[in-house]
Order: sequence, then structure tokens, then C-alpha cells
Amino acid sequence: MRILHVHWTGLPVTGGVETHLHAVVRQLGALTREVRAVVGTRQSPGCDYDPALDIAEPFVPARAAALAERCLDADLVHWHNPQWHKPEVVTAVVARLRERRWRGRLVLDLHNIDEQPEQWEFLATLPGPVVAHSAFVADEVRHRLPDADVTTLALALPLEEEPYRLPGEGHPTVLQPSRMTRWKGSHLSLEASMTLLDEGTELHFVHAGTQHLIWPPGIPRALLERAEAWQEKGRVHFTHYRPPQSWAAIRASDIVIHPTIDRGAHGEPFSLSVAQAVICGRRILASDSGNLPLLLADYSAATLVPAGDVQALTGALRDAVHRPPVVPTAGDRALAQRLRDDFATAGQRHLAYYQTLADKA
Repeated sequence: MRILHVHWTGLPVTGGVETHLHAVVRQLGALTREVRAVVGTRQSPGCDYDPALDIAEPFVPARAAALAERCLDADLVHWHNPQWHKPEVVTAVVARLRERRWRGRLVLDLHNIDEQPEQWEFLATLPGPVVAHSAFVADEVRHRLPDADVTTLALALPLEEEPYRLPGEGHPTVLQPSRMTRWKGSHLSLEASMTLLDEGTELHFVHAGTQHLIWPPGIPRALLERAEAWQEKGRVHFTHYRPPQSWAAIRASDIVIHPTIDRGAHGEPFSLSVAQAVICGRRILASDSGNLPLLLADYSAATLVPAGDVQALTGALRDAVHRPPVVPTAGDRALAQRLRDDFATAGQRHLAYYQTLADKA
């Protein structure tokens, strides 16, 4: 079976679709040699670049036709988040596949979703089953696309580890291991940490994910200017690390903070980094956005706060910095093992799903 994964970006980031993409393609490659990934960012490790997918490039019909030719050579095309960018490219490729009577299968992978009606209207026009990676996203899709064939598959994550040393030492370290964006609540964790620093609390705040951002971070300028003083004092740090280094970074932290702000369909779709924090036995502060309450329901060292509530987040952080190190319970260890097993076997589960689709064709 010839498998082609398609996504808009493929640069190494903190968490996100790209981390899963690289990991699942690698796992699939160990099971079948006929798997490729094509993306719209240059110099993306293990991926082919296609200008039709480059969100910085205009729509060019000839480029979309060339991308369709790539797809025609595959038995299965797995398109990640087709609704987010350049719908004219997706439409042109699908139309070309239909014109050429392509006998393969198209899979629509919805990693993160939104409330925007036009996105759901667009998705309703596309053929093929839908893959989600959490019960939260799957339920939202079924609610908005009641006729969709939805399957939930585990995300992949590289389990290989590389050394990494977090900046700052000698005080409790609070780490936000997500991309730096307003949606992820980066401004809230920064404000909460600096409020405690202003009160005299001894801590380091580290925010990862400061490179390869698709959208501007959206952090208020006044907040960043306030952070500059604490950066000069060596208490606030903005950094970036590769996915294999994320394990060492999370283990080196005392508290992992992840306050995604959205309460609706654009809530946290899964959170690889929070799952890693569970596996590493860290204390976790998270919002009640999207999948986070489901992911952390059985974890003893998690505190949930209302999404977007900076006062609640600050209070939870004030309490957390004075708590002793986490001693995982038997339930915590069982949850960690389930998550780790899911990450390790995601490629096998994807391949089994693809085979099921092929058998139905």
C-alpha cells in the first residue's frame, strides 16, 4: 500500500501536528516502505516540499495539478487539517482525483477545529472518512457533520530522547511546553508567573515553542515589555527545543502549565505535551479547555482552572510552587503507561485502519 501524508507545515515544533506527522510516518516506514510525507515548508526533515501547500505562496492551478499527480500515485492520501489553509488547493486536488477516477482513499485528519461555519461547510464537501485523535474532537465532528464516518486514532510521538538543559536553576521551574500563542494561553501563564515574581516568589518561568510559528504569538506588547525586566534578572526565559529534547525539558521542570483559552470547538484538541508531563510525573496546571479535562481526569497531580481565568491560574500556581514533588499513584503510573503505549503503537493502528479502508474499497 502506497501512503502519502499531506500537511501544510513540517518544521520541528514543540508539540503539534508536525511532531505527530514525523513520528507516525517514521513508525509507518518501519512497517511498510511505501510511505511519504509532503508539506508546504522547505527544509522540513523527512518531508518533500510542495509549493502548492506553502501558505506563503499564492494559489497556482498548475501547482495544484502537480500535487494531484503526487496523490494519484498513492493508494491512500492522509490529509492533515485540510480546512485550515488554501481551500482552493484542496478543492482543485480533489476535483482532479475525481476526474482521473482515482481508485484510492482520501482520509481527512482533523487535529484541531474551530467554530467557523465556513470551515464545516467546506469539510462537508470533501469525500472520505474523518480521523480524530481525541474523544473531544470526534464528538465535535459528529455533532457538526452527522453523516461523517469518524474514527479516533492515537497520536504518535517520538519516544527517543535527547539531552536538554532548561535555562535557570536553583528555584522551582514552571514550564509551558507548548507553542507560544495566545490560543495556548501563553499570555496567561506569563502574567501569572510574573505576578508571583512581583510578590517575591522564587521561581523560574520557561516558555518553549518560540520558533516555526505559523501565526504571530499574539502576546500583548505591554506584557512582553514587563517580561524583559524579569528576563534580565534571569527569571523569565523564552526557549525552543526539538521534539526528542522535550522529554528532558519536561522532566527538568517542577510544574507544567498549559492554560489553553478556548471553551468551544477550538478548545485543546489533545495536548501531546500534557500527556508527556503525565508520563514524566510532573505537577500539571491546565485549563478546562477541550480534551484537557478528559486527559487529566485520572491523574492525581493535576489542577484544572477555568479557561481564560488568569486569577484562578495565578492562585493555582501560587499553591503549586509550595507543594512537594509528585509521588505518582498506581493510577498515575497506569495512565502514563497507556499513553506511552498509544504513542509507540500509533503507526500500527494507522496501518490497520488503512487496511480496513482498502478492504472496503
